[in-house]
Amino acid sequence: MARRNQHSREELQTLAIQAVRDLVSENGLEKLSVRKVAERIGYTAGMLYHVFANLDDLILQANADTLEQLLSAMTEREDVSPRQRLDRMARVYVSMARDQTALWKMVFLHQMQNQAQVPEWYLQKTAALFSQVEACMASLAERQTAEQIHLAARTLWGSVHGIAVLAADDKLVVAGDVDEQAMLDSLLQHYLNSWAGEK
Repeated sequence: MARRNQHSREELQTLAIQAVRDLVSENGLEKLSVRKVAERIGYTAGMLYHVFANLDDLILQANADTLEQLLSAMTEREDVSPRQRLDRMARVYVSMARDQTALWKMVFLHQMQNQAQVPEWYLQKTAALFSQVEACMASLAERQTAEQIHLAARTLWGSVHGIAVLAADDKLVVAGDVDEQAMLDSLLQHYLNSWAGEK
């Protein structure tokens, strides 16, 4: 690792975010602290507070990386039908829950300290995911209102998320040991047929 004075602010930010991701992957979110992040990269906690506002800021920045990776993988192919895009998005989502469980969970389990508001820049990151789902839903039923599309996208993705949670925690046995992909296929087929007015 380079000497401390050789790291720019941006480089230090990158090192710290990767340290958060590594520490959470190794030990879980509950054991994360600014001090442990600083120790991992050879800095003092005080130095990190010159780059990040607090632990919440560090976690949100790391979560933003996870969301960007998820969005990139979910939208890798856009030359397919809306149904195929939704199918790919759902499979990628569940796969990340399986393969990067700790980081995936950090996006949903982290709560801001002292009831602080989630910053607008981060809300825009999460909105970008839903906008992809909404675009596909709109293409399948063009007569639906914006409010109906908004609701349907979140209803569908809430169901996908439920399957992902069961997969991540290896709790699919409580659903009768059904394959997660079969569950996704059934969910997407029946919900989207209903949404598109098909039988």
